[in-house]
Amino acid sequence: MSKGHSPNSSLAIEPLTEELSTPKRQVTGVLWTLLVISIVSSVFLMSLDNTVMANIRPGIVASLGHIEFLPWISVAYPMGQVSTILLWGTLYKQLNNKWLYCSTMTIFEIGSAVIGSAQNMSSFTVGRVIAGVGGSGIYIGTVNIISAMTVPAERARYVSYIGIAWCLGTLLGPIIGGAFNDSSATWRWAFYINICLAGAAAPAYLFLVPSFSPDSPHTVPQRLRRIDYVGSILFAGAVSCTIMVLSFGGAMWTWDSGRMIALYATGGVLWLVFVIQQTRSWLTVQRIFPGEFVADYEMCIFFVHSAVAIANTIVTIWTLPLFFQFIYGDSALRSGCFLLAVASTAVVVAGAGGALLPRLPLYMPWFVVACAFMILGSALLTTITSSTTRGVVCGYAVLQLFGCGITTQLPVTVAQIKSPRTAARSVTTFLICAQYAGTSLSIGIATSIFVNKSTSGIAAILPDLPRAEVQASMLGAGASVFQMLPEDRKADVLRVIGQTIAQVFYLNVASGALGLITALAMKRERLNFTK
Repeated sequence: MSKGHSPNSSLAIEPLTEELSTPKRQVTGVLWTLLVISIVSSVFLMSLDNTVMANIRPGIVASLGHIEFLPWISVAYPMGQVSTILLWGTLYKQLNNKWLYCSTMTIFEIGSAVIGSAQNMSSFTVGRVIAGVGGSGIYIGTVNIISAMTVPAERARYVSYIGIAWCLGTLLGPIIGGAFNDSSATWRWAFYINICLAGAAAPAYLFLVPSFSPDSPHTVPQRLRRIDYVGSILFAGAVSCTIMVLSFGGAMWTWDSGRMIALYATGGVLWLVFVIQQTRSWLTVQRIFPGEFVADYEMCIFFVHSAVAIANTIVTIWTLPLFFQFIYGDSALRSGCFLLAVASTAVVVAGAGGALLPRLPLYMPWFVVACAFMILGSALLTTITSSTTRGVVCGYAVLQLFGCGITTQLPVTVAQIKSPRTAARSVTTFLICAQYAGTSLSIGIATSIFVNKSTSGIAAILPDLPRAEVQASMLGAGASVFQMLPEDRKADVLRVIGQTIAQVFYLNVASGALGLITALAMKRERLNFTK
């Protein structure tokens, strides 16, 4: 897509890899089916951990204590994911993809083992970070491997399977976590299950995934020395500060506290230094961020849509169970089942979209229609109250998630087909970075809105209840504190919670509007699936 690249551009030095130059798929038949199932299932596992915490936090607090650690265990997983996404993208361009992918699976399973066996909150938090680091590598590796092994005519369909796996894992996370938490197995098996499932699929990873390495004149040690470690560290630090600001502000520390001010300052400086370092290519041969795409306006549009689709999806999946549990009194398992029924819309649409795109290759209308549904559904969800019926809420959510399903993986597919074949891995890294940014920012902002506004509203109704106790209930430590209230006070509390949840959906309206505006600026052209 981009016509020219600077000498320091990551595309300028990215070698033409052997698998990308292969015009036809090498693995077929039953072996191909087994390979796809095993690879895509790894995305299902890592996406489970996106939302598995939703219904097991009360059990974790009861087992490990230290309720003050709740914000930390909530942000540790996305922090590990986002902070390492660019590093994994670079490593996949430099090293053997099969063995790097297997390494990320190993890291993820080590993290799961640490979480499941944790005896204190510190160990639990460390395990979540380790699992997040491995999960990030799994996701980008899966997209790279599937994209490299498929021909353009079938790529949209197979990449859509990755989106389906991500949606299913994210949807089933609360259900699986809640089921284990309420059973004799306890919440620990919500993480041990990852090890069992990954072990079952391991033979496919080891024996069916082809081993391919970049066709580079450099030796492996030389390639490792070319990696932008300085940029990796700066990016990880800047991302971590940003996530902590969004997640801890008001919930853990007051916005004007010394710790928050230190985070503002540190994060701002790290982002500034990172931008300068990437622009000037200081202390590196190959920049870690594929900044050449910033000059390509349509690639920037795909970046926006990658973030918007994931942000809209994750906010709805995170928010609806809260509404069902607080307003309707649903159990964790019941709320998860209703969410699964509603959000299956996104799963079905994602699969159908991947199959239909080659037949309807004019891609701009896909994005416009998707954003229109996101805006419509989200706008309707801003009107829900504690008296809104379940059917109405579910109907609004179906409209919104229909739009999300259309574009879950569409930007990646379209951008890869439109870009030079040698740019495939850089495109993947760029757009998956957008997806993770959308996930982290949206959940951080949504959590901040919900916790801060609901806590303030409930504190006005129940001035004698400690603010920390109210915050803990909003963060997921359990809502039992409200169960013994008189009916009139309880109704007032539920009214505040319902209004606050409705306000969270304004975040989706805004992001959907941004997506619609940028979609209208896309080129009116058809994709070429035969090149």
